[in-house]
Amino acid sequence: MLLALLLATASCAAQTGEPTSGFVVPYNSYLFDFWRKAVPSPQAYVPERFITGAHLGVGDFKDPGDICVAPDKTIYIADSGNNRIIHIDNDFTALKIIKEFDNNGKTDTFKTPRGICVASDGHLYVADTGNSRIVHLDADGRLVRIIGPPTADVEGILPQGFVYNPIKIGVDQHNRLYVVSQNTFDGLLQFNAAGEFRGFVGAPRVTPKLWDMIWYRIATKSQRERMTLFLPTEYSNIDLDEGGFVYATVMDNTHEDDASPKDDKIRRLNAKGEDLLVRAGFHGIIGDVEYASINSAAANRGQSVFVDVVVHGHGVYSVLDNIRSRVYTYDDTGNLLHVFGYRGTMKGQTVKPVALEVLDRNILILDAQRLGIAVYRPTDYGLLIWAALDYYSRGDYVQTEAIWRQVLALNSNCDVAYTGIGRALLRRNQYAEAMASFKLGNNRREYSEAFELYRREVIYDNLSLFVAILVAIIVIVYIAVRLVKRAKAIAFARSQVASAGGRPESGPVTRFISKTLGELKYAGYVIFHPLEGFWELKYLNKGSVVSASIILAAFCMTYVFSRLFTGFVFNTIDLSQFNVVFEVVSILLPFGLWCGANWALTTLMEGKGTIRDVYIATAYSLVPMILVLIPLTIVSNFITAEEGFLFYGLPLLLGLAWSGILVVLGAVMTTHEYDLRKTVLTCILTVAGMVFTMFLALLFVDLVEEVAAFVNELITEFSYRT
Repeated sequence: MLLALLLATASCAAQTGEPTSGFVVPYNSYLFDFWRKAVPSPQAYVPERFITGAHLGVGDFKDPGDICVAPDKTIYIADSGNNRIIHIDNDFTALKIIKEFDNNGKTDTFKTPRGICVASDGHLYVADTGNSRIVHLDADGRLVRIIGPPTADVEGILPQGFVYNPIKIGVDQHNRLYVVSQNTFDGLLQFNAAGEFRGFVGAPRVTPKLWDMIWYRIATKSQRERMTLFLPTEYSNIDLDEGGFVYATVMDNTHEDDASPKDDKIRRLNAKGEDLLVRAGFHGIIGDVEYASINSAAANRGQSVFVDVVVHGHGVYSVLDNIRSRVYTYDDTGNLLHVFGYRGTMKGQTVKPVALEVLDRNILILDAQRLGIAVYRPTDYGLLIWAALDYYSRGDYVQTEAIWRQVLALNSNCDVAYTGIGRALLRRNQYAEAMASFKLGNNRREYSEAFELYRREVIYDNLSLFVAILVAIIVIVYIAVRLVKRAKAIAFARSQVASAGGRPESGPVTRFISKTLGELKYAGYVIFHPLEGFWELKYLNKGSVVSASIILAAFCMTYVFSRLFTGFVFNTIDLSQFNVVFEVVSILLPFGLWCGANWALTTLMEGKGTIRDVYIATAYSLVPMILVLIPLTIVSNFITAEEGFLFYGLPLLLGLAWSGILVVLGAVMTTHEYDLRKTVLTCILTVAGMVFTMFLALLFVDLVEEVAAFVNELITEFSYRT
């Protein structure tokens, strides 16, 4: 029935993805492309209604803490401030209120229950935070048992001074309990089916920054006491999938203004506490990729902070960001499917979202400030995505491709749709077509997998042709070598005859070209014999500014060629924004800064080289990169990501190291006649000088802009007064 609903709604999908009533959604939907830019997207979910306690006839909620959808599609709400559990049906009609229960003949009550969970048998588990216990009730609300604070026979299992404050709870198919305890940094508490404490699982790790560790070592005792301890972060919420894996949100506010948010805010834990979450998306599971600095004046600042996670089918999960009141939904490999929601008091907005749940395809958000449940329903666009995922999981790849193409018709920015089409084509052994689709979706990892299969297929189908081509190449190379040797012998004989016959000398242009070619050829000797080669460049004039400039120009062209034609798997630049002038300047500017800073510095350090010597030596040091970049650029189009390090990354690294060593040995040590210690010091100071020069240049540009703005204001003021 669900599949029929998906297809029926998908067939009449609207371009905007908004409800047919014409209601304007008070937030924008977007995705993030491969280059971290937000791109518009149709609405995947739109607000349908907002349910309060008054609507349910149970009185106003007070600081509600959690919401849970039971297997029978009924809903439980932890009304924490009123110390009660409210049970409603899926039509949002109140069924009962659980405020008390019989406990061995005595009436017992809740105290600030912050978390609830319903097991597959319909039993209700309540994290009774104020009473530091878990209350287990049956489907009729009768007490089954009370699980108190954890105890351990072995010393050291529980941390010293441990305080048990259960706030969230999850139950797997084996009735094992996973509990989030507030201010606990050792992970989730695990209880077996009998309610016995079995230890902690999935302790979040923390890696202090190098600067923090250094500062901690040199700080005084009072300064250390004021510093934040290097403690692991704590979990804030959990949910379990059908396989018993625990999805947990990590509460981490210590890095909220970092340029690169941590990628472990969501974890998928097995019974051993190992994180098995796949993070193969463009930017990790971090919510908003672009966000305002915590020090800015924006309404929503800092990176996303997740407070809840809910697991759908097909490995899809949604996470709730309480900074922006947004819901981010990811597929099983970490690709962002859609975003909806925003902070505010208008319809469809929430102010203090604390919990997230799924009712069929609807999504429920519990708002602790507006004191109600915001209900969102999927649009036609959202239903199309669910339909594509459903067909793919059932192995119907033809229909999967067709539906993803409908998604693309609504949203050409949806890279996940291109990936979905590529996966469907790959399963049908259409490797070339799958590669094309993965490329459109900027999915380099799966493009590489498809390319490997395509390459194997092409080789197997054309093995005899490849062998014939290889033999032909060997024969051609052999003949070419013989012809070259013969041509050299003939040229040598002719030169001897010409010399004996007294042929007149060639003209100045010919001599200049011959000399320049000789200097360029000498570069091959320099890169293999750097100490002797650079000495002869300086003292025997075997190099010139002209030949050095030709080498520099060749490096610029080689670099541009590499940036443009490196294989898709290894080329992460946006070719639509490619600017040849910018790329050339990105080479010439640091090259010029190095030469200028090195010469200026060495004149104060008894250096023997002129600016001309530094320029020539530095240019000749770039030859290894020219020799490496061209073949690597070609090879990169015929290898996979797994082969990349051996056949692309390692040779490129060796080429960089080779050029770097030549710069040190040639442009510094030999040119200025320094020893090794002074050479290293000079290189460090030269880099520092380059940075300082750039700083002064930026400061000068900023000053010029300020002066220009001041002059413009004066002219404007004068024009108004006259």
